[in-house]
Parts: sequence; structure tokens; C-alpha cells
Amino acid sequence: MKHPMFLLALLLFSPSLFTQNYFDHIYNFGDIDHPVAVVTDSLENIYVCGWYEDDNQQVPHAFVLKTDTNGQELWRVTLADTSKFYAICLTHTGYLTLAGSKKNHCFLTSFDSQTGNEQWINEDTTSNNFWYATVNEILDTTGYELYVRKEANGAHKLRYLLFNPLNGNLLFEYTDINTVYGVAYTSGLMAPDIIWTAGDFYDNNGLVWYKHFGPGIGGAYWTFSSLHIAGVQRYSDNRGCSVHYFDWGGGDYYMQVLTMKLDVSDVWGNSFEIAHDVFSVTGSDKYENGKFVITGTIKNNLALWFIDHDLTYMEDKTIPTQKPRTGIDVVALPSTDMILMGSEEEDNGTDLFLMKLNYDGTVSTPENKTIESIVFYPNPANDRIWIKYSDSHLINTKVFILNTLGEIVKTVTDFNNPIDISSFSQGLYVVLGINKNKIVFRKQFIKM
Repeated sequence: MKHPMFLLALLLFSPSLFTQNYFDHIYNFGDIDHPVAVVTDSLENIYVCGWYEDDNQQVPHAFVLKTDTNGQELWRVTLADTSKFYAICLTHTGYLTLAGSKKNHCFLTSFDSQTGNEQWINEDTTSNNFWYATVNEILDTTGYELYVRKEANGAHKLRYLLFNPLNGNLLFEYTDINTVYGVAYTSGLMAPDIIWTAGDFYDNNGLVWYKHFGPGIGGAYWTFSSLHIAGVQRYSDNRGCSVHYFDWGGGDYYMQVLTMKLDVSDVWGNSFEIAHDVFSVTGSDKYENGKFVITGTIKNNLALWFIDHDLTYMEDKTIPTQKPRTGIDVVALPSTDMILMGSEEEDNGTDLFLMKLNYDGTVSTPENKTIESIVFYPNPANDRIWIKYSDSHLINTKVFILNTLGEIVKTVTDFNNPIDISSFSQGLYVVLGINKNKIVFRKQFIKM
């Protein structure tokens, strides 16, 4: 007979046995919401940025939203000035950095991811008609830095900048000798000191600018036929890749994953025909096992595509929704679930939606859904936590608190009272609620 501690450790670390917190939520900011980018942290909290407008599509206002792993809103920040957020980055300090424009010039700002409080801002008031399009944190020979792409409509020189992630001070600005005719809108970290940024070039050509940091190492272009680049990902330890679609001619469209070694050699990939006449391809991500997930629409329905790591096959699926939806970006979670983000059409406008789906893009059966009557706070916590319920079916629930080794550090039978955690070591803990030999909820918290 297996020891109960072993069983709980198995439940803790076996993704297929987790109680999944699948959800489908709508968030409204203005008449027309334009969500652009989404990231998650180690606790699967969700952060989305973009901007919203009135029904005349005038005076955009930037926003950033945080929800917990169940999609429940924790905080939101909106800017009063004419502004847009185009990219979001979670730094090693746990702060959020957002890149965009404010009053028609470049704008970069940082928020505390726990509270939503602003940490610093950097406005380049001399950069009229430019904006910061992407932001990533890199680790070069001198420490952590923020890598930011500077963009403008029309022909312009390729530019990037480096900022101090702790205070927003500009460290370095580089202007390339070459002219580009499109803008970067997606980026990815290939290695701690290697960043790829990508966007539309010209004449149906995609452009990836890859920058290697360190002594004597520069950057270069990689161009290929593309109508839209849905993302650049790390393909393997020594390769990066681009996910995009292109027109092969005669109205035949293909999804393509192209990989290239990080030493700028040996391009390899495969193409897959998109067997639909009406579709859109927008964003993508890659699971830890290498499987790609791509989002967009198929015949005006919310859609996902899946490509295996070996690039041997592709499949697609549509997700029925009550109102028309467009998938904008997707995040593949370590738990093998995904966060799908996009916009939903409303009367004369759009709203932001977030969905948490399983590995194949479906939701759980009702008996596996998390019971939403659980309230858990605070997180992070110092001395005490509270777990409260409003569902009578949870009265006989037993609560186990486990550390990252899967060891039970506390058992609670009356969890409507405060739970003392003052003796716990700092770190991550998991709270499991067991009722009639079934997991009815699973939460994570950080002991400060």
C-alpha cells in the first residue's frame, strides 16, 4: 500500500492528475479593446496589455491587466494620456516592463507585478512618430538589461536600445546602417544573451533581426517569404525558429516553421498547407516538449493549429463561441495547459477574453472543474493565510499544505479559520483540498 505522502506528491507533480482550473472570462475596458500581448509567471498568474478606445476609435488609452490562475481579476492599470502598450515582459525581479507609445512618442514603464504600483517611467519626448514595439530582458556580460526595439511607420533605420531594468535608465542606443520598411511586433529570447525580433518586411517578406550580445558579436538579418510572423521561439538548445504563413502562389497558403542554428547557419524547416479559404494567423507559442500551438481564426471562428516538434504533421481545430472571437496570442504553460487570449466582438465594439484550455485546446469535464466558491488570500503571505468556502459540499474537505518536495508540512480540517504559516520557510507551497478522495481545489502561494 502506498504511503499517503507519496500519493499526494504524485498528485502534486503529475500534470495529468491535477485538478484543472479551466475558465472562459471576458474583461471590458472601453468600447473597443485591443489586447496585444500576454505573459504568465511561475504561479500561472496572467498579464495582458494593449489599449482601448471609444466607439469612434479615438484617444487610445493603454492598459495592463493581471488575473490569477483561475482568471479572476487581481488588478488593472489604465493610462489617462493618449497611449498604447505593444509588448510586456516579466523581469527577474518580478516587475513588469511595458513598451509602447505615449503622446506620439516612445514610452517604457515598469509596474510591481504584485500590486500594480508604478516603479518607474521612461519617456522619450524627442521621438515623435516612433514607439517601442518589443521588450525582453537579456543577460549579457555586465548583467541584466532590457532590450527594446524602436519602430516607426514607413522606411526607417533599424534601431534597438538597452535599459536598466531596475530604474529605466537608458544604457545604450544602436542605429543600424540598413533601412527597413516594416515594423517588428514579436520577439523571443533564444538564449540569455541572444534575442530575435521579427515582423513584416516588404513585398511579402518576413524579417528576423537577431542580436548576439557579448564581446565581438553583432547582429544580422534573416529574411524569407511571409505574410505574417506569428512568433519566434526557441526550437532547441542551439536553434531558434520562426512560425509564419505565406502564399505559395495561386491562393495556396501554407504554415511554416523555419529553424536556424544560433551560430547563424543550417536553416531547416517544413511547410503545411492551410486547408481553408478564410482564415487568419496571429500568435503562437511552444510547449516544453516542443509541440507548437498557433492561434487565429478559421472561417470567422476561433481557431488553433498544432504542429509537432519534428515538423511532420499539422492539425487544426475551431472552438465554438457564442459571439465571434479572434485569437491574438497563446501561452503554453508548464502544466501542459494553455492560456488563449484575444478579442470578442460586441455591439459596435470588442472586449478582451481569456480562456484556459488543456493541451489539445479543450476544457475539462464539469466534474473536474475547480469549485469557484473557494476564496484564498493573501498571496504572497507572511504569517497567516485564509481559505474560505461558500459551498456546503466542501464542509468535510481536508486541506494539505505541501512544500516543493511534495512533503506535507501542515494538515487542516477547519479551513474557514486563519491558518498559521509563521514557522514555514520562505518559498513556494501548494494547498490541496481533498474531499471524498478527490481533489476539489489546488492553490499555490509564496511564503515571504
